[in-house]
Amino acid sequence: MLCRLLVVNYALIDRVEIDFRPGLNIITGETGAGKSILIGALGLVLGTRASPDVIRTSERRCLVEAVFQLQSDHRCLSLLDAMGIEADQGELIVRREVVASGRSRCFVNGFAVPLRSLLSLARALVDLHGQHDHQSLLYTERHIDFLDGFAGLGELRESVAAAHRRLSDLLERQASTDAEAQRSRDRRELQEFQVEEIAAADPEPDEDERLVQERSLLTHAERLIETAMHLEALLYQGDDSIVDRLGAAEQLLKDAVQMDESLGTQADDLTGQRYAIEELARFFADYARGVEHNPERLAEVTGRLELLTHLKTKYGGSLQTVLDYRENVEEELAQSERLDRSIAEIQGEIDAARASLADLCAELSRAREAAARDLSRETTQALGNLGIPRAEFHVELIREESPEGWVSLDERQYRAGPKGIERVEFHISTNPGEALRPLVKVASGGEVSRIMLALKSVLSQSDPVQVLIFDEIDIGISGRIADVVGRKLKSLSLARQTICITHLPQIARMADTHLAVYKDVSNGRTVTRVIHLGDEDRARELAKLLGGEKISAVTMEHARELLSQN
Repeated sequence: MLCRLLVVNYALIDRVEIDFRPGLNIITGETGAGKSILIGALGLVLGTRASPDVIRTSERRCLVEAVFQLQSDHRCLSLLDAMGIEADQGELIVRREVVASGRSRCFVNGFAVPLRSLLSLARALVDLHGQHDHQSLLYTERHIDFLDGFAGLGELRESVAAAHRRLSDLLERQASTDAEAQRSRDRRELQEFQVEEIAAADPEPDEDERLVQERSLLTHAERLIETAMHLEALLYQGDDSIVDRLGAAEQLLKDAVQMDESLGTQADDLTGQRYAIEELARFFADYARGVEHNPERLAEVTGRLELLTHLKTKYGGSLQTVLDYRENVEEELAQSERLDRSIAEIQGEIDAARASLADLCAELSRAREAAARDLSRETTQALGNLGIPRAEFHVELIREESPEGWVSLDERQYRAGPKGIERVEFHISTNPGEALRPLVKVASGGEVSRIMLALKSVLSQSDPVQVLIFDEIDIGISGRIADVVGRKLKSLSLARQTICITHLPQIARMADTHLAVYKDVSNGRTVTRVIHLGDEDRARELAKLLGGEKISAVTMEHARELLSQN
């Protein structure tokens, strides 16, 4: 609830501090005394447009501060938590300052916050009827919430929202999978060709190195044979070969050993060298016989190397890179096949999710249709009781048909959102012969206030806003209707703290807390004052409302009688 309002240097107010209490808080005072100034100040602290014109003459700034006490389940607590602001024991202090330059600053529990944050808090804190900026019922997007709250459809609507999220997530997943699959399909033909090309060549790691060596051998086969045979001849077979010379040297050294036994080691070494040369000669003879002069094989090897070189140029710098590329492409092709299967599976999930959403939306829509009729009827009756006897209130359900709509209802396809397939808009006609018009286009201040009061009385059990403020609610009413309005306000204040500015004693007498606003002159300047009234002061204030400034014994008696009827 709103506990205290501090206003400093605002319009005619130099400094006013008001303590509000639970129940019905009534504000009265003469015309021009400054009652609406208080509402303007409260509107400022709740985020209305700041103007330097509101600053009291000769002052440099104005300040408005409101203190609220929040219940443990108040939705403002989650908003504060999101802002990183604590509310110690549920206390919320909102302050707005305006300086002469026109700049304003907003503070919540001592922390500076942007105006948009203040506005989001204000909409959860207060319904201020009489200034359109704070009339939550004049926000069309809220109408669906009021209807669902009235009908107790919160749980069903949460199920619809969950089903809508599920379907939306699946469709997003399908779109992403489709896009990925399409990219795979775009590449598939080329990839399949590449895999076939590499598979047809069937390269082996390092095969190219072996083939380069074989090609060199085949290319130079004749020369290699000649060289090997010539080497064999030089070493062993030819006249005056190295083996023959080593044999002669070996014989000479053996003779020398007969003369000097110390040369035996060298003689043995020389014999070993001759055997090694003979072995080397035999190797060259075998080598010459093993080298094949094969032009057909040379052409085959050359062609194979050209193919492998093409693959390396196209797919990588080595045959291992080519093989790795093939493996990766084969995995991509397998993934593409898995994507195709996944698309089919997702489509099945989408069909099931769409059917679930359609069933829930249809259930919610039928419940809303019944609730709309009840809310229309009850609000129309409430308006009649509040002095608008021929008013007609209607809850309009607005649906958008579409061939691509997710929900079928009464053989028609409708678009669906997280709140179902409809928008809700309140329409009203306040005079016979007038067409129903959207509630948001109703301009009459007093009429709007009574419409809001009627709706609030009907919606009081579902509306989470805990503080209701009505300005000019008594315009155009009197007598019995004024008494009915007063009783409605009193009833409403049992569940919500209610603050009302009024000129009518029938309404003022219902107050749990009665505040009087009056003008005073201090140091040659006019100022607005606010005081709490006790029982006798209340009777005097009601007598003023009944008969003006000159209070007679009769009007005082009448005022006391009114108070005694509570």
